[in-house]
Amino acid sequence: MLLLVIAGIVTGGAGAAVGIASGTAAAASAAATLADHGSYAEAIAIDDEIAGRTGPLYLVDPGAAGDAARAAEQAVMAWAASLGRKGEVDSSVALYQTVTAPALRGSALDALAALLLTTSTADAAQAQYPNAISRLLEIRSLAPATPGGIQVARLLPIDQAGEAGLLISAGRADDAVAILDIVVREGSAQASRTADSLFPSALLAAGEEDLAHDAYLEALAALHQLVATFPNSAEAAIGEAMLEAPQPVTGTLVTHLGLPVSARVRLSSNYKSEPDGMYQTSGPFYSTSADASGDFSLSDIPIGGPYVLEVFAGGNWTTLINPTTNQPADPVMVTPLVPVDLTFVVLSS
Repeated sequence: MLLLVIAGIVTGGAGAAVGIASGTAAAASAAATLADHGSYAEAIAIDDEIAGRTGPLYLVDPGAAGDAARAAEQAVMAWAASLGRKGEVDSSVALYQTVTAPALRGSALDALAALLLTTSTADAAQAQYPNAISRLLEIRSLAPATPGGIQVARLLPIDQAGEAGLLISAGRADDAVAILDIVVREGSAQASRTADSLFPSALLAAGEEDLAHDAYLEALAALHQLVATFPNSAEAAIGEAMLEAPQPVTGTLVTHLGLPVSARVRLSSNYKSEPDGMYQTSGPFYSTSADASGDFSLSDIPIGGPYVLEVFAGGNWTTLINPTTNQPADPVMVTPLVPVDLTFVVLSS
């Protein structure tokens, strides 16, 4: 009787194992069929369930779990490829990143980089350079050692030069100059040629934009770089003329009590002190008159100085003298690009 009982148990266990193995095979086959028909999520769910089964009876088919895990990741890759073909690039990339099996990881990264490279190239062909650059940077971050990753170093500076051209047209020349500096440092011969062709217009536009926003130091830097680096360009001639252009000088005449003074005003080009405390000025002279509010404006004063500010009062041209230095108290220096505002000029009573 004992032997019969044992025999029955063994026979029953073997039958159960055969049934489980048969059920596993059927489930795996169903998952494969679903994947073939594009039902990737359902296929992956079945394979994951098989891969996660435990218990002693499943030891009769020890390879089923591993096969199912590989099948699940193969379905993930097929799903990612399908999404990529449909243009759902970000979803495809996210799926490729989930593939971890050593046998498939390399292929997944190659496919990911190839998809991003194709997308970047298409964006660049449509002059969508920011998008193209973003895709290239994704490749550099996620799959740098792939064939697509190797292409990034060649394509990135070319697309950056293209973006710089768009920024110039969009009135963002300062940003364009910064990108062109990066392009040159990257050392791409093709991109550097493009950068050199864009640099003069970018620097000139940057100087003009900075002037429009009263950013005089930035404008000076851009125009000096233009003239020094690209002296033979048409833009350099314009930049040099801007640097040499006369500037306005403005101010307000007031008494020591703050009351406005209306009077004739001039700038003298030369000053010479005399031994008896007197002084002489000489031309060229630049003259105007302060209005009832004391405001005056002298236009087109050449770069240079120091000019001497003189006011016509009591029948003579006079100026304020610093008793310590015996020199004019309000010397006027005119520098490139920067209008001079003397604000309040306080006259002696």
